[in-house]
Amino acid sequence: MNRITFLLIWIAIAAAIFTFMAIAWRARKRRDASLSPASIGLADQPIATFAHVSYVSTTPVGEPFVRVAVPGLSYKGWADVAVHREGVAIQVTGEPRIEISADRVRGTDTARGRIGKVVERDGISLLQWEALQAGSDTRALESGFRFDTPAEQRRFAAAISEMNPIHHTDLPTSTSITQEDDA
Repeated sequence: MNRITFLLIWIAIAAAIFTFMAIAWRARKRRDASLSPASIGLADQPIATFAHVSYVSTTPVGEPFVRVAVPGLSYKGWADVAVHREGVAIQVTGEPRIEISADRVRGTDTARGRIGKVVERDGISLLQWEALQAGSDTRALESGFRFDTPAEQRRFAAAISEMNPIHHTDLPTSTSITQEDDA
């Protein structure tokens, strides 16, 4: 086999891989297109704001390796997060702003990893919430954020608790990505 044939085979393999990736992403976006946080038009002053936070991903609760393509939270990037008494506003760079009402927020947690990122133990803050699905169904989700310091991470958790102190989470928590992390 000469070099040109070898090169053409590898180009065909790479093209096939990228094609399958594009098809899979399009299917995921179609599957999750009906998910949405209820837009509420946050008008009150924020309890806390967090600028230039690393947004990691949104996953179903308890499934850290399954990405959910919620409109507004589809892609990893920098985000501005504002916690209000009425809810949470998230603006990921290049995505439309989303607002999650306080009655949909279920609490916070921490994790070592999510799809797309693995860090030190409890290095990712999780916002646990419910998205509305087609009809009257809801889906329990976790959106992961990587803050610059542990103090910012604690301030985020405190702001979420202050926003909705009555509502306690009834969702299962997942603070690690593997059993080996507990050792």
